[in-house]
Amino acid sequence: MRGYGHVRGGGLMQADWFAGLQQEIGAVGDVDQLGAVCERLCDHLKIPHYCFAMRLPTSFVDPALLVFDNYPESFRDRYVDLDGLNVDPVLLGTYEQSAPVYWDEAFAEVEPDSAQARYVEGVVRALGIPSGVSCGYRGVRGQFAILSMASDDDSRGLQRYLRAVAPRVMLAGACLHDSATRLLVEDPAQAVTPRERQCLLWCAEGKTARETGELLDITERTVIFHLRNASAKLRVNSRQQAVARAVSLGIIEPRPVTVPTN
Repeated sequence: MRGYGHVRGGGLMQADWFAGLQQEIGAVGDVDQLGAVCERLCDHLKIPHYCFAMRLPTSFVDPALLVFDNYPESFRDRYVDLDGLNVDPVLLGTYEQSAPVYWDEAFAEVEPDSAQARYVEGVVRALGIPSGVSCGYRGVRGQFAILSMASDDDSRGLQRYLRAVAPRVMLAGACLHDSATRLLVEDPAQAVTPRERQCLLWCAEGKTARETGELLDITERTVIFHLRNASAKLRVNSRQQAVARAVSLGIIEPRPVTVPTN
């Protein structure tokens, strides 16, 4: 039986391992270096497999995907063949919750003879990686990332160990997500002016250009001017597209303007 009694120290992974992890990931200047960090995380946690994937906000219908992993070579082909992006119960679980998703719990809820059941048998169990923990991360610019740590061991000891190290996996994934965002995700919000943002916000509330002008004490023509400028900066062709793009990128979001008194 394998032992999972403690987490090793040393180097990046000393008692203050998180500070070391932040420092190392913060110094990454090329996204390809993130894979090496994940390899060291595996060594630290004594978990053999990892996958860090990130969905980039390049398109609503076909966004770009970044994937680093050391899963078996045939994993990606089987994942595609069995429609993993739409049926993987672990991935779907990370969409729905911020807490870690434990694979054994997610697989236990799969209906027999379903597409999810075929995925679990055809990908996860067939390739010998039945156990793991996954954490999902949503960014304000529309990006989504997931870090999974997985093992070929499905013993009770391993399941207990995964729950013990899940907080470290969560923190590591947050650092990886932030670093990949810094390196890969554009920030159009820097180009959108405060007035353009206000016009987009009221447009999202369903206000016309005339109504927005009255609210902001500017002319209707000026509102239209700001919305056109924002559309150009966001590389879209209409105010409706501009609002959708601004929401997906976190340029506009619900923000309270009053504080409850009790």
